[in-house]
Amino acid sequence: MSRQNYDEEKILEKKKKIMDIAKNIFFEKGYENTTMNEIARTANMAKGTLYLYFSSKKDLFFSLVYEGLEILENLIKSKIKSSKTGLEKVLDMGRVYIQFYREYPEYYSFIIKYESEKADLDANEPLVINSYEKSEEIYDILRLLILKGINDGSIREDIDVNKIAMILWLQTIGVVQQFELRKKLYENWDEDFPASAILDFYIDFMEKSLKK
Repeated sequence: MSRQNYDEEKILEKKKKIMDIAKNIFFEKGYENTTMNEIARTANMAKGTLYLYFSSKKDLFFSLVYEGLEILENLIKSKIKSSKTGLEKVLDMGRVYIQFYREYPEYYSFIIKYESEKADLDANEPLVINSYEKSEEIYDILRLLILKGINDGSIREDIDVNKIAMILWLQTIGVVQQFELRKKLYENWDEDFPASAILDFYIDFMEKSLKK
């Protein structure tokens, strides 16, 4: 291994260590209540050293947002390989988002914070730009799957691909987010419809809305 490759590997290892520490603190305390001082102290390094790897708290946070989006994208791509029709792939994409929410709660919370804030793109913040671009790539997967479903006859032909893709994107994010915020309340609404079944029913609702 060359000296340059060794140095790059050590830098990546250090960044990963910082991100793992920051992930736990951000998840436990929230973005606003987390400081770079606390992250540096937990990582046993000087605050100045921390800034050698991440230019700001926002930069560090969006590194985690991007990492979470990559996990979500990989889960989606892996899942839809085995589904056949476009409709099945769209529904599986919805199921994967719910799986991601359940299995990666820390990354889910970071992405929801990012999704719920007004878009504020600054060319001087490449990690923020990268996160928005990664979201667009995932959204494009959904749009193409809907188009596939129309072409293979599994999804209705009387829908606008772009409009339905946007509605499903917003609806899925909104349903899961609302469920997370109010699930304790929903448990008392209907004894015959437990809160734990809401997200699975949402997938059934999607199918009825799209099916030809």
